[in-house]
Amino acid sequence: MTMPPQPPQDPYGSPQPQQNPYGQQQPPGSPYPQQPPAYGNPTQPPAGPYPQQPSAYGHPQQTPAYGYPAQPPQGPPGAWGQPGAQAMWPQQPQPPRKKRSGLVVGIVAGALVGVLAIGFGAYKLIDAGADAVFPEATHKLVVEKAVLDGEFTLNKDMSDTEGKKIEDTPDPSIRDGKAVVAQYGSQENGMLVLSGMYGRLSSPELMRSKMMEGAAEAEGATVPVPPKEFKPAGYDITVECQVVQSKEIGLTTNSPMCAWSDGNTAGMVAVLRPDDLSKDAKSLDLAKTAEETAKVRSEIRKPIG
Repeated sequence: MTMPPQPPQDPYGSPQPQQNPYGQQQPPGSPYPQQPPAYGNPTQPPAGPYPQQPSAYGHPQQTPAYGYPAQPPQGPPGAWGQPGAQAMWPQQPQPPRKKRSGLVVGIVAGALVGVLAIGFGAYKLIDAGADAVFPEATHKLVVEKAVLDGEFTLNKDMSDTEGKKIEDTPDPSIRDGKAVVAQYGSQENGMLVLSGMYGRLSSPELMRSKMMEGAAEAEGATVPVPPKEFKPAGYDITVECQVVQSKEIGLTTNSPMCAWSDGNTAGMVAVLRPDDLSKDAKSLDLAKTAEETAKVRSEIRKPIG
């Protein structure tokens, strides 16, 4: 009988080792197939009776017995991209810090509440006792929830406190006078301060000028831009505006403010925006403030009845 051809023998007489499917040699008689090497080193056979699973850290991980879930990998926080304490217990979001500019605006606005009220009751008229000089009451002022088309919303209505001080100040040029004082805020940390009076006013133009003088004479105040009259387009009212400069918490601030007065209502408005406080006084747009003041007047001046 013809024998089949035999494979060639090793020149040294040693048997040919069995080829491993992973390209590594396997010792004869080993019951476990070898895994591919990590970092070029041969792997060790598993120590237990269960097949090993790959680990997130590159090390073998024993499969749990009896169906228990595997434990999450542990490691130092943030090491090599591993989930650390911050990933397991996320930090609570920190509240945003209040901008310093917003704080300054709030302080300036608080100070202006009293400044804008100084002009009321600052003068007397010779003919104040004659009823003929007082017009009929047809309009009043109300504190709205929002002004300037909703840009500023009401923060505080001080008509019962600061307004009462204005009402208690003798002023023979006003009959049946009631005061409104309010502070508004915007989402951009701006503020608007309103101080007004309504009733029967005998000399509107003189009252408007006296309100501006009263604000200019407040303690620590200077007027780098003197009063100027404006007639905003679309409004049948003359508005007088100026810039009052003061120092708050060590900073020099410039506040544009305007006043109006008619036969039934008079008021002052200061519009404060963070970007404007540090600007040069002469660069502030008083025409814009005058238009905004006229807009506020149209929003809060209501017919009686």
